[in-house]
Amino acid sequence: FFSVLSLSTLFAQDWAVALKASTLGGNLEVYRSFGDQFNAHVGISYFGLQQDLDESDDYLAKAEVGLMTISALGDFFPFQSSSFRITGGLIFNMNQIDATLTPADEYVVGGDTYTPEDLGDLNANISFNPVAPYIGLGFGNPTGGDSGLGFVFDIGTMYQGVSVVDLTATGLLEPSAAEDQEVLIQDNLNWFKWYPIISLGLTYKF
Repeated sequence: FFSVLSLSTLFAQDWAVALKASTLGGNLEVYRSFGDQFNAHVGISYFGLQQDLDESDDYLAKAEVGLMTISALGDFFPFQSSSFRITGGLIFNMNQIDATLTPADEYVVGGDTYTPEDLGDLNANISFNPVAPYIGLGFGNPTGGDSGLGFVFDIGTMYQGVSVVDLTATGLLEPSAAEDQEVLIQDNLNWFKWYPIISLGLTYKF
């Protein structure tokens, strides 16, 4: 009896995949159902952007945003006849921001001329907690119903904690990469402890 029950439970588990666009970038997820009210899914998201910031005659500024996360999440459907769900779990957060400030011209101070090479570069790297809890709400059940295409929508947030700021500099700008400056930038980023996540995707159930 128990062997038959175990086999029936195994074959009742359905699989699905999802391709999403979200505030974490492009996302690919694999779903598995555990009964009518529970799904588990893992996924990976990626997005990259390089941007020249506002430039002046005095300096050049560039920023690179690299978003990469791996998620391990579970869905709970409180109403069996509805696709509404509550989602929670962990996101392994490798998101980071790199910015570089480079002098663009020579400076003359007290009769001495300083070239951009003399002045050096100032670099900032901003990262976050490597493991971030996630909570959210969503609509759509990738493993529900018949095989074929479906849609999902999610809105939630992950707690990524206090930003970790690492400043490095070369040349005459080296004193600018001081610890008190790192703390100042971290304080200015305190509002960014919670990262909003909104996603819309296409699913396929096998």
